Amino acid sequence: MNKTCVIQQRNEYIHEVLTSPLSYRQLSFAYVAASALRGVLVGVIISVIGVVFTLVHPNYDIVSVAHPVYLAVSLVAVSALFACFGIVGGLWARDFDYLTVLNQFLIRPLVFFGGVFYPLSALDGIWYTVSLANPMVHMVDAVRYGFLGYAERDPALSLGILLVATGVVFAVDVALVARGYGLTE
Repeated sequence: MNKTCVIQQRNEYIHEVLTSPLSYRQLSFAYVAASALRGVLVGVIISVIGVVFTLVHPNYDIVSVAHPVYLAVSLVAVSALFACFGIVGGLWARDFDYLTVLNQFLIRPLVFFGGVFYPLSALDGIWYTVSLANPMVHMVDAVRYGFLGYAERDPALSLGILLVATGVVFAVDVALVARGYGLTE
């Protein structure tokens, strides 16, 4: 199947979606909810597999969850935020190479500088302040607090930043879909 035929099939699918009786907000919410649900399900499956492997190995203990409700809310917020960013990326991308660029040059550096491999307290002055603009810092801190009960920043603040960021990016999703950006030529 050549590229022109694939693009034509994609456009026909998009036209069917756009002519549905859903509002732009409902359409965006459906895509974000489906993507976030997929993310949560993958996380649950990975966790179950991890617990099974932990039970099989006699020298390891199961990691307890310090704040299960906080962890669940933060995981849903993280999944929804990534889903919202995925909608923006999908609307922007003209082919799969564009999505690779997003992963390689945006998401991966944010993860490496997000406090996953080092504590934020190890950063001095301006770099500590700059790192707080990275959404990964708040994601890592929220999940760390949910699991271990330890956070470098106020857990309510991290969760609040994640929820606000999700709302802002969702509003961008709705605006882009309403404008037809990436959907119609």
